[in-house]
Amino acid sequence: MFENLVYHIVHTYGYVGIFFLMILQTVLVVIPSEAVIALSGALGLNLVKVALSVFFGLLVGSMVAFYISRYFGRKIVEKIVGKDWIEEVDNWIEKNGSKAILIARIIPLIPFDLISYVSGLTKLEFKKYFFATVIGMIPRILFLLLIGGSARAILSIIGLGIDFILVFGIIGIMILIFLEKRGYVSWIKSFVFEKIIKPKKFYRKKTIK
Repeated sequence: MFENLVYHIVHTYGYVGIFFLMILQTVLVVIPSEAVIALSGALGLNLVKVALSVFFGLLVGSMVAFYISRYFGRKIVEKIVGKDWIEEVDNWIEKNGSKAILIARIIPLIPFDLISYVSGLTKLEFKKYFFATVIGMIPRILFLLLIGGSARAILSIIGLGIDFILVFGIIGIMILIFLEKRGYVSWIKSFVFEKIIKPKKFYRKKTIK
């Protein structure tokens, strides 16, 4: 269902479709943003326009998600993104502020939507959240578009056209959604969270006087 929606929006509406798709995936949390961004980079469209469409779509989506959680609270966030990692991410952002948002936005494996919703639950000022999101999204978007563009170049070299690239991209999104439902993607994300978000405990050895 979702993969067909992605195909229809991207293939039919181009840049505008990409823009709204980024908002959709951030607010509704149904489509892997990494896969959609990489697919957008493989379409053969103007990369500058694609980057701007992705950037502003993610930015609008991140603001909508932030204010949904800020005004409606934890219960709505748990219904949208689930209960996993909410407490840990909440504490991490409370402790590190905009620095945590910046790191989370740069690393593709950290879910964009989860950070957006949980940030609204914290005491972090929207201004700090906004600027950290803007700065952190840029390397994330460029990296994923580069992956998509490189995949397109490789497929073009072996004589495969844009139709195959679209089908190949949609299959990739379908696989990601399947792996997400099976829990494999969640396991990878949890591993990343373990390394970045969970605080390390340091113990001092007692000295004998």
